[in-house]
Amino acid sequence: MPLTDRALARAAAVHAAALLHGPICLEPGVDRAVTEHVAQAAIRRLADGLAAYVLGTTRIFLTPGPVVDEAKPVPTGTITHQEGNTMTQMNTGHQFQLSIDAKDAAGFPTRPNVQWSIDDPAVAELRVSEDEQTCVVVSGAPGSAVLTVTIEDENSEGQEPLSATHAIDVVPAGTATIELVAGDVENETPAPGEGDAPEGEQL
Repeated sequence: MPLTDRALARAAAVHAAALLHGPICLEPGVDRAVTEHVAQAAIRRLADGLAAYVLGTTRIFLTPGPVVDEAKPVPTGTITHQEGNTMTQMNTGHQFQLSIDAKDAAGFPTRPNVQWSIDDPAVAELRVSEDEQTCVVVSGAPGSAVLTVTIEDENSEGQEPLSATHAIDVVPAGTATIELVAGDVENETPAPGEGDAPEGEQL
């Protein structure tokens, strides 16, 4: 069975890690098994880092910044981490910033080459930074659209491109937004006995 690119990269990483670590040196009075266990753990950690570097980005998501007035500058400070927030609603005349958070298999941050796109350019304009790691989303006509960021050149042949999406909803300025919160699920009809009057009482 032919080895995949990932398997080959992992094997190469383990080999390189073993070479970098060097031979296992036994110290007087130290148990051989303990020494070998510690050395193998160090080699595995090094191999993980090397393999992650070779394989490149394995996880990507978008971190949205606060919605601000289009006439005001976009905040340049640290953006509050909002992993899992996949939708932003804003009024016309507003904008917000999206930042890429990409990591390799070992959890180290990466800076992949990416492509930004939106399925309805009339709803929002995308102003991508020079390094492609952030994008300012400027409101357009009221409506809904989906923004997609895709890694261009770090995917193995035959695999789906690694991507992340963010939904955008633009409503007319001055429109109030309502958040619906679901309550507990209840039976439409009472269970047998629930609607009966307590014993001794008359309806």
